[in-house]
Amino acid sequence: MAKLKDIAKATGYSVATVSRVLNHDHSFNVPEETRLKVLRTAERLNYVAISQRHRPFYEEGKTEEKPKDKKLRVGLAYSVSPSDEIMDSYYLSIKSAIGESCETSGIDMKVFYLHEREYTDIKDANLDGLIALGKFSDYEINALYELNPNFVLVDCYTEHPAIDVVMVDLKVATKGVIDYLYKKGVTSLGFIGGIESTIDGKIIEDTRFKTFSKHEGADHDAIYLGRLTADSGYEIMKNIIKSGKIKPAYIVSTDVIATGCLKALNEHKINIPEEVAIISYNNSILSEYITPALTTVDLNTHYLGMATTETMLERIKNKRSLGKKIFIPTQLIIRESSP
Repeated sequence: MAKLKDIAKATGYSVATVSRVLNHDHSFNVPEETRLKVLRTAERLNYVAISQRHRPFYEEGKTEEKPKDKKLRVGLAYSVSPSDEIMDSYYLSIKSAIGESCETSGIDMKVFYLHEREYTDIKDANLDGLIALGKFSDYEINALYELNPNFVLVDCYTEHPAIDVVMVDLKVATKGVIDYLYKKGVTSLGFIGGIESTIDGKIIEDTRFKTFSKHEGADHDAIYLGRLTADSGYEIMKNIIKSGKIKPAYIVSTDVIATGCLKALNEHKINIPEEVAIISYNNSILSEYITPALTTVDLNTHYLGMATTETMLERIKNKRSLGKKIFIPTQLIIRESSP
């Protein structure tokens, strides 16, 4: 069982820093990158807090009745692979926020990495509720709901009338970005995004792309889709520059892709934002420190995690059978990459 010093050694941070992060000391100002690295390492090393090490916990597969004073036990079905999580901290931020909110609410949360496990592991875990985070097909959503009716779907939409959904309002966010650029006099826009798919191979249509493509001023010849990586953004922007058909502004679906776009523009000595403006999404820790600092949409992942836990608790308490659809608002953070 990992100890604080093991996590400190693995991350390079002091034991004091690791302790305050893991104990969610809100008075401790630490960069988001540091917090996420500590939480990710603690999870990888299976760290368990001292207060929980001697607490009796039901083994997987046991179905005997739990004592009345036993904590609620919730599962997190996670569709994001470890490699994708490392490339983009968006889902890691949400997962950490849900975990922190569960701990504050007195809930024990167990993560099920669906790239590594079968659904039988979830079925046998004797859970009070189930949260699904990531991108899922209708088949996967229905299969997870059948495992546990106290089910909350996060960052993925379903019209299933009995399933709770908590997600960011990307449609309103994208309209807000377009309106902002129009007010600044920039009406010729392009879009650069990434393609996401479910574990069973279904392509998920990005709400940002869908909203942009339906906009009356959208140039469909200036829409580019690639991978959700900085390398992909770099290659796409290099090809745009080479073609000579560069737009005055691009809406980019993630900060990670946008960093690659900025690198290509900087290499070709194209002035940002005077010649080309870039606006992306996520407001990750890197967005403030790259050059130029990135204008981005803050998706409020911390609040998203809190709302997910609150929805789960309310559903369990009230035995509610009708689903709720909750959309979390966003905030545009203006920095140097836009006018």
